[in-house]
Amino acid sequence: MTAHKRCALSVVFVVWILLGFSDLMPAQDEHGTVKAETLSVYSEMSTDSDIVATLARGKSVRITLSVTNGNGTWCSISNIDTSKKLGFVPCNELDRQNAPSTAAAGIGGLSSLPFDPASSNQTPSRAQEHWAIAASAILSTFNRESLNTLSPGSNAVGDRHLLQNAWGISNRDELLQALDWIDQGGHRKLFSEIGARTANAAPGELAKFVSHLSAEDANSVTVAHRYHEKYSAQSIAAWDYARYINLCRWGIAAGYISEEEARPRVMHAAQILQQTFTSWRDFGENYLVGREFWSLHQTRIDGQAMRAVYERLLNDPGSLWNRTPWNLSLQPTELKKPNMAKPPSVP
Repeated sequence: MTAHKRCALSVVFVVWILLGFSDLMPAQDEHGTVKAETLSVYSEMSTDSDIVATLARGKSVRITLSVTNGNGTWCSISNIDTSKKLGFVPCNELDRQNAPSTAAAGIGGLSSLPFDPASSNQTPSRAQEHWAIAASAILSTFNRESLNTLSPGSNAVGDRHLLQNAWGISNRDELLQALDWIDQGGHRKLFSEIGARTANAAPGELAKFVSHLSAEDANSVTVAHRYHEKYSAQSIAAWDYARYINLCRWGIAAGYISEEEARPRVMHAAQILQQTFTSWRDFGENYLVGREFWSLHQTRIDGQAMRAVYERLLNDPGSLWNRTPWNLSLQPTELKKPNMAKPPSVP
């Protein structure tokens, strides 16, 4: 079986890539003004690092990046006039203007509401559930898993092994944490951040920068740069939320979550996918881009096989995709509540 690790890119890489492009790229149009009487500027994102400058109240700076770490949320700042990098300050010490919103960043799915446990009082029709299963079909077909039921039809031991080795999931809590991680941004957040940061990079600048990266990290930067304009609104939501559904299905087989618990989560992901894309073709192409962004190594191993599965689902008249209309309404229906009225008395 082939599965997908939660995050193939390290936190160090994330920070380094964004900071690196703070030097290479024109600064974001976000300004901040010092709120305190004086503000220390640090060489690193920590108050334990060296103080490299002191700014007075009212001083305006350009904010080129904000990063949240164990020491809080830090802003990388530069001089507005010269664009010279000054250092790092706690973001809460600045009155920030023109801060980019999540929606503006084009992070597909993040503008949607996260999973609401209250939705578990609603039940999908069989056709709606099949739509959600169809969204997992590329990987499920590749793995020869059942597409007829919410459970993939595999054994508990095999799926526990898969979840542990591919995702580091060994219990119910870790499964739910992984689902929340996808809901809160998954890989689409990094894809969109890198794509936006490198959007205006000249070919020579981009080539120079990625030449210092590992093959895997260089691939991720290149893919995000290549597809950012096309997928600025959707990001790689197909990749994230198809995996969300796969995780739910494996979780059922592993015994970490019941079908009753998984069903509303699966439909939550399905609704986001249907709202984000226009067809199975549109969805599938985005999924493959996300997979390429996630792993160069795995793409080299079975990327062609995955694309062949996608094309078979798209072109085979008997495939689940062609038996499931993309525009099928996914609006849930309320669960029927038992009639609690007192039965009439018998004379």
